[in-house]
Amino acid sequence: MDRLGFRIALAIAIPVVAFLIMAGIALGERERVGRDMATTGDMAALATEGKALVHALQDERADSVGYLSGLDNEFWYILEEARDATDGLIEPFRERWEQLASGQEGLPPHTLLDRMGEDLRSLAQIRSLVNQQALHPLELLPAYDRLIQRLILMVSHTPQAHADAQLTALFNAYRPLLLLKEHAARERALGNAWLGAFQPDRRVFHGFLSSVAIQDLQRQQFMSLAPPGHRDALLELESLPAHQELLAARAAMINHGSAGKPEHLNVMRWYGVTRERVDQLRHMEQDLTAEIRVAAARAEREARQEFMVLLGIALMLLLSTVTLSVAIARGLLKRHRERLHAMERVAWLARHDTLTHLPNRSHFTELLDQRLEAARPEGSSMTLYLMDLQGFSEVNRIWGESVADQVLVQVTERMRGLLHPDALLARIYGDQFGVVIGPSESASGLDAAEGGEAFAQRLLACLDEPFQVGRRRIEMRGNIGVVACPPFPRHASELLSDAGFAVEYAKSSPRQRYRRFEPRMLERHAALVDLDRDLEKALERGEFQVHYQPKLDLETGRLVSVEALLRWYHPRRGWVSPDEFIPRAETSGTIIEIGDHVLREACAQIQAWRQGLCPDLTVGVNLATLQLYQADIVARVRQALVETGLPPEALELELTETGLMEDMNAATEALERLRGLGVSLSVDDFGTGYSSLAYLRRFPLQGLKLDKRFVSDLESSDESRMIASAVLRLARSLSLRSVAEGVETQAQADWLRERGCRLGQGYLYAPAMPPDEFVLWLGQR
Repeated sequence: MDRLGFRIALAIAIPVVAFLIMAGIALGERERVGRDMATTGDMAALATEGKALVHALQDERADSVGYLSGLDNEFWYILEEARDATDGLIEPFRERWEQLASGQEGLPPHTLLDRMGEDLRSLAQIRSLVNQQALHPLELLPAYDRLIQRLILMVSHTPQAHADAQLTALFNAYRPLLLLKEHAARERALGNAWLGAFQPDRRVFHGFLSSVAIQDLQRQQFMSLAPPGHRDALLELESLPAHQELLAARAAMINHGSAGKPEHLNVMRWYGVTRERVDQLRHMEQDLTAEIRVAAARAEREARQEFMVLLGIALMLLLSTVTLSVAIARGLLKRHRERLHAMERVAWLARHDTLTHLPNRSHFTELLDQRLEAARPEGSSMTLYLMDLQGFSEVNRIWGESVADQVLVQVTERMRGLLHPDALLARIYGDQFGVVIGPSESASGLDAAEGGEAFAQRLLACLDEPFQVGRRRIEMRGNIGVVACPPFPRHASELLSDAGFAVEYAKSSPRQRYRRFEPRMLERHAALVDLDRDLEKALERGEFQVHYQPKLDLETGRLVSVEALLRWYHPRRGWVSPDEFIPRAETSGTIIEIGDHVLREACAQIQAWRQGLCPDLTVGVNLATLQLYQADIVARVRQALVETGLPPEALELELTETGLMEDMNAATEALERLRGLGVSLSVDDFGTGYSSLAYLRRFPLQGLKLDKRFVSDLESSDESRMIASAVLRLARSLSLRSVAEGVETQAQADWLRERGCRLGQGYLYAPAMPPDEFVLWLGQR
């Protein structure tokens, strides 16, 4: 009894003490919020001066670039005024910052001010070099960019995360607007450098394009985060004639490309148009800062008022807590029950998928073993369906985990709608589901033994309707492996393994998306293992051959190039299809060594033909995705060229769309380095993957090959003709050399030639041939 009384006393005393502590924390929090709001107001006032300095630096940067580019005194007078404006703002801003930093907490580190001082000293040196006209415009930009970015960081700093919704929305929009204005000002400077230069520099043009692209991103972020009034202000700004004139000038510069500049657009007109836009964005900044100051003052008043109200409520609740804390004793029993519930929850989580609430693989295996044990004595039929979602990894990569999770939830709901409550449904892996049904355990009444294939079709059909996630409509397909019992395996893991083999067969079948397990699948697996073993030794044994298919000019019929194609003749297997052994080589990694062999062989053969038969002949060699992402790919290509003596301009490397998109940053770096060797780069089988204008512009490509699937259907499919026309137009607009593969009829060749396709290859002209047959073919021409 004494022990229970002690527990009750604790049950009463602890809540009271805890309440006092929490009340003190809550009151202190409200006081802190009030101080933060005051700091926020001071920071907004500081930002007003800081942004004026940023604006002056942006003007000075643009004027300096214009002066350096054109070496024109017309910019010198503007530059002197800009420098005076900058110098007049530096000291007031520095003094205001030091005043705030010494009197308040939560500001950015004082080292920011020290670094700004270093940047200002560097700026003085840059000015001196500008006066001497001893800098390239691109050498000028980093010093200004660094100082401006430092200032933007200082003036956009907020001491704490704000609970006030209005302030949060304003601050979320604040930094994107600052960066939008900065890149608009940078666009102005780079435009000055491009239009004012006597000899345009392509690096300036590329920097100009980058600033335009970044503005689009910052604008999108601002429009998604800013309150409606500020979004409307930006839209109104963009509707003004001056902005339309800017867009027209920008479009003219982009359309002319890096080869030149528009004749009708002079640098001073560009300077005036862009300066007007930067000034308008500055007005938007000032309006936003003013609203932040007003909102911070309001939030500070509200925080003080809430503090007083909370203090009164705390006193009242303290009395109530003393009275009601007796009830806490009852919570001892409740907590005990909750603990038991939590233990049960942990046990459940260990056996289930938290997203779909389905059994996970380990629990599914346990339940499947139980069903096998129950069905084995009586010989009852049961069927396992293993469904793998096709394309789920792309959804996860492109749309993100949250969208992919919603797709999985919807897939689960659709599958549940097909199943009897007693059927077993589980999530085996990330994109793989398992279903076990016995006789008449599907909602449609299909018997597991007699209607297994029909039920597999129903499972696949539940994926036919696109999945709606927000505004996105996501299409998903599946492949199913089916295993029927009896016969019964010893363990559930064997049943899952058999279903896995069936799924792999379903994936490899272009027409049938489900397959029943058959013992011969194990034989096929063993055959693939044997194929891999032979593939590893094929290069050493000299079983590979390189054949050559000519590429002809569709206008003149002249031989322009050849494509090197790998062929494998095995002593026992005979000719092995590339569609069979190349994917296995890519999976095992042997494609790297094989690809090096093809590259060296092709370079050597073409060099021999160039010296004896066709001096201008070039060759296209396919580069596997795994080869592209090797760190030493450039060294491998360079070595092949050096060893064979083939000029780099005679070699074209063909890459796949999907391979380039695996890692765009790494691919871009590798392609830039390869292009530096002097070889040509092209996209193979274009139209079957992403077919994105954005990535075509990003990669340093010279050629584009239209996939043979579209070429073969030109005479029968409107869709193929439409896609082919679009691809050819895209190639012309980007000045890419277009090649059509799989040309088999003269009608196809005529259609392609009329639409600007330059080269063609296919059986209309010649198949891929060994070197000796190619020489005979060339002699007959």
